[in-house]
Amino acid sequence: MNRCQTLRRCVIRALRLSALVASSVLGLACASLRGYDILITNRDSLSDRLALALRRRGFTVRRKIRGGSAPTAAVIIFSSKDDEPPGTHWLHLRLADTRNGLIVAAVSVPHDSLGPTPESQAQALADSLRSQAALRRPVSPP
Repeated sequence: MNRCQTLRRCVIRALRLSALVASSVLGLACASLRGYDILITNRDSLSDRLALALRRRGFTVRRKIRGGSAPTAAVIIFSSKDDEPPGTHWLHLRLADTRNGLIVAAVSVPHDSLGPTPESQAQALADSLRSQAALRRPVSPP
């Protein structure tokens, strides 16, 4: 083996190692929801309907924390309002990996576009998560 081949192998190993480290640090390995259980612990009307809507779309949904299970993403729902007129209210949904806290999926929707009932809001959020999972679209870091 000549010196050029040895150098090439070292460079390839270094590139593979740096790609592995970057994917684990930046969460690129968690870009898809495939293989995740969804954890929804809240017991309000929107959370209950969201759990049902996600189950109907093929997601595995759990309502209690359980150790030693499949990779799990916890649902975090919050709202915000723009400071500038017209002052749009937003509903945000985040799925955070329970092992490392990385956001594996995110949905932000103007609240008035979701519909008036918790049922219609849950359906819209579940559809958005399903389409994001199908696209395997990575979430940009905060």
